[in-house]
Amino acid sequence: MKTYRIGTALTVAMALVIFPGQETFAKKRPAAQPQQQQQQTNARPNPNDPGGHSAKGFEFAKKKEYDKAIAEFSEAITAEPKDPMNYFNRATAYRGAGKMDEAFTDFSKTIEMKPDNAPAYVGRGEVLIQQKKWDEAQADFEKALQIAPDDLSARRFRAFVFMSKGDYEKAVEGYGKVLEKAPGDTAALERRAYAYKNLKKYKEAIDDYSKVIEKTPKDLEAYRRRATAYVQAGESDKAAGDYKAILKIKPDDLDAQSRLKALETRANASPAPTAPPMSPAKAPSMAPPAASPH
Repeated sequence: MKTYRIGTALTVAMALVIFPGQETFAKKRPAAQPQQQQQQTNARPNPNDPGGHSAKGFEFAKKKEYDKAIAEFSEAITAEPKDPMNYFNRATAYRGAGKMDEAFTDFSKTIEMKPDNAPAYVGRGEVLIQQKKWDEAQADFEKALQIAPDDLSARRFRAFVFMSKGDYEKAVEGYGKVLEKAPGDTAALERRAYAYKNLKKYKEAIDDYSKVIEKTPKDLEAYRRRATAYVQAGESDKAAGDYKAILKIKPDDLDAQSRLKALETRANASPAPTAPPMSPAKAPSMAPPAASPH
């Protein structure tokens, strides 16, 4: 039986992306500026889909009507209980509906039926990330990469797990591998920059944020994060320049106004200004990253 395969990027707002016969990739920008997801599909009418349940489930999933999608995929399982992709589809719909226990069960069933299904390991790993089961998630991403060494989705999520566990050296290495294959991936650049900052490698962090700004010159959060790195590196004048850049784009940005004022006040008060208090940058929240599987 030919089936539709669905993958989601676990973002603040879940988005479904279908790539029949291919892997699903997910990337997510930090919560401060969620990365937009694009829904794509190259699914075709399936004459071997009894009752058309997979196709109907796919259409409901595209519209984020996950309960209806789950119902259709359940019918597809009843019609073709030996097809692992039916369980994969339902697992993805469960995940979209926020039903992580059910999603875990169906991804596990997919793996049981087809142990070499790398996207199923990635999908289950994403569920484990949501449950903050870092070691188990890492194991699933490792297994996915044993099966499909070029799976960027698994590499992205594994790097995120490293960062979540506080292993910033491995996070830097992991995002570096992603960027070798996808040098324009701004989400990976931002996350690697965050890991560099935690390693106190401010120059490297600044370089990554600069690449993000070059690609997305109106990204306020990239300027804000680079400004923080400049302050931590003792380059308050350059930090002030980034806050000014923010205010050119958004003149009423109260945070940038406040921080710029603090920097200027200290610069005028002392020949050797110290950095104003900076709230620590938050780690990018997961959910991938975007689907381009990304």
